[in-house]
Amino acid sequence: MSLAWSKRAGLRAGFGAVILVLVLSALEAYRIQVDVSRRHLEIYRHFVEQDESLAVLRKNVWLAGNYVRDFFIDSTPRQGALLTQQLGDLRRENHAALAVLDRAPNHQQVVPQLRKSLDEYWDVMEPIPRLMPNASDQQEMAFLDREVVPRRGELYNALRALTQADEETLVNSEGEFAIARRRATRGLIAMLGVAVFLSIIVTRLSLRYSENMERRAEQHFAEVEQARRELQQLSARLLEIEEEGRRRLSRELHDEIGQSLALLQIEISHAVAVAGPVPEAHRARLQRARALIERTVQTVRNMSVLLRPALLDDLGLVPALQFQLEDFLRRGAIDCQFVEENVAADLPDQVKTSVYRIVQEALHNAEKHSGATRVKVSVRQFPGRLIAEIEDNGRGFSLDEQGRPARATGLGLLGMRERAAIAGGTLNVDSSPGRGTRVRLEIPLPAAPPAAEQIPNEVNA
Repeated sequence: MSLAWSKRAGLRAGFGAVILVLVLSALEAYRIQVDVSRRHLEIYRHFVEQDESLAVLRKNVWLAGNYVRDFFIDSTPRQGALLTQQLGDLRRENHAALAVLDRAPNHQQVVPQLRKSLDEYWDVMEPIPRLMPNASDQQEMAFLDREVVPRRGELYNALRALTQADEETLVNSEGEFAIARRRATRGLIAMLGVAVFLSIIVTRLSLRYSENMERRAEQHFAEVEQARRELQQLSARLLEIEEEGRRRLSRELHDEIGQSLALLQIEISHAVAVAGPVPEAHRARLQRARALIERTVQTVRNMSVLLRPALLDDLGLVPALQFQLEDFLRRGAIDCQFVEENVAADLPDQVKTSVYRIVQEALHNAEKHSGATRVKVSVRQFPGRLIAEIEDNGRGFSLDEQGRPARATGLGLLGMRERAAIAGGTLNVDSSPGRGTRVRLEIPLPAAPPAAEQIPNEVNA
């Protein structure tokens, strides 16, 4: 028992470990998925923010040069005020874009220099409306060539370099991200491998344990089946001994005691006949003794029939059943009908005894328990089988799913089933409350000998 419990505990622990590893694998897979999505989103969000900021800076640098060119084309105070406003807006947008770039770890060393260059660019651009409202075309072109174009080109190149650096950073981040994802995937695969390994071990142990349990169950079933067969053989032997005892006792009662009582009755009758004139008191005593002997003889005959009717052994099953039903009619007020079809007189003794006892028990149940007013007994013989049915119109009883009485009904039905099984047959009971009871017995019969073997016996007879 302790070994079995230790195996069960080991299997439970193994299944628990497999389930735990699978749960951890599922949690790890979920964590990897969430982490991958989060990191992927962060990488592209940062790249988009930085790219948008650099695009704003490039655009503003380019627009500033265009606004200055427009001012040089129309150097009016109104155009100067517009240029001042435009440059201020562009500079504020640049500050916001630079603030975004400040948050990027890869731009922390480049952004201060870029901010300084942009500030110098704006410092050169912002005084133009005040310093050069009436400049000549040559001065304007010289200013553009000397101050605006070189600075704008340098800034534009620096911003393009930053954009390329961001693209390289994106590629590197994607590579690192792919490495981290592969590493996490390998870890997850390792966990799943452990789960599969544990599953294989637990499966093999479970199969081995189940095979052992199956072998034990088969062995136990074989032992139980062997015990059942032995009990059935023992029961059959006990019933055979009981029937043999009944037969012997019935013969002894009928032949010995019955004949002795019959002779005693004859002697008393002779004594009364040859005694001549005797006192009336003595004659009355002899008459009472003769009547007592007659009742005793009848009682012995009834006991002999009850134990085992001689008709069953001498004349066969049908006369014995007819005598039993006649006695059943004499005992009670239940109408009884008997139907017989093609029943042979030379049935095997076990078959005759089983049918007779089952019919006897069914009639007893109908008389004592069912409250029936009508009983029908039919015995029919077919090639290879004999069928006996006992039907009544009594109160009936409930059956369970296996066709057995739903509540305890004594040992009568159990004994009937046992006798049917010993004879190699089957007994079915069909009943329900208010619909009466029908008992059906079917017993297989040995095959009849060929006709060629029966002709000589008939000729000899």
